[in-house]
Amino acid sequence: MPKALTDDQVAYYNDNGFLSPYGVCSEAEAAAMYAKFEAMEETLGEEPQEKFRLKAHLPFPWLCDLVRHPRLLDALEDLIGPDILCWGSSFFTKKAGDERFISWHTDSFFYGFEPRETATAWFSFNASTVGSGCVRYIPGSHKIEAIHDFHPEPNNLAPVGQTVRGVDGGKAVDATLRAGQVAFHHESVVHGSQPNRANHPRVGLSIHYCAPHVRETRYDGATAMLLRGRDTHGFWGADPEPKQDYDPDCIQWMLDTRQKFLDATNSKVENQIRS
Repeated sequence: MPKALTDDQVAYYNDNGFLSPYGVCSEAEAAAMYAKFEAMEETLGEEPQEKFRLKAHLPFPWLCDLVRHPRLLDALEDLIGPDILCWGSSFFTKKAGDERFISWHTDSFFYGFEPRETATAWFSFNASTVGSGCVRYIPGSHKIEAIHDFHPEPNNLAPVGQTVRGVDGGKAVDATLRAGQVAFHHESVVHGSQPNRANHPRVGLSIHYCAPHVRETRYDGATAMLLRGRDTHGFWGADPEPKQDYDPDCIQWMLDTRQKFLDATNSKVENQIRS
């Protein structure tokens, strides 16, 4: 019997490759986190997504609390099992009236995991609506190998402009979220988002989880946080825990991991590997 989700919700995720919405915390709790995000942006003097990618939660105790939120882990236990690792997270934000978008893509293209069974929780700090450019999914596309072409352009937030061939956008489902909700998705489902036409920002944190039998194949020394259960396979080293916000050791750990990902992706593009 599922722990937090219904049998129908689990079946929907397995059939379609995503599930939305799912409530993690109240709008008031999300607003408090959004205030911390805005303070971070003011401190940095730039968008946090420019710096905090791949392990964005790692330098901040309050974000580490979010990635291990019991409501999140209960639902993830229904989707990937009782042993849960968090190996990464990234901010994805768009300003009000922002022309930037994310092309149709799969996360699997950017990953090197075997088997391809990671799950993402896209947490919304504020309202993520059709108008503000919420995430959109192509149902069932995780069951078909996606082939990407590369169309980098300034307004495309996909790292190398990776774009899945032949997507029928008419089949897309919009994952609208209130503050404090998440959309779950399988790494191989085709998804993207449109520009923000609303008069408010769209701020989300994409949190990445897997079970211990999933392993990184592109480089040695992959690390994660064990959040629930046991590490049954030993494929993952341990991430450090932050001692305070902007923990310098955790920031360097995050930057080193991001560089490994970027190097692997650039090699993939250079070799014209498209899936």
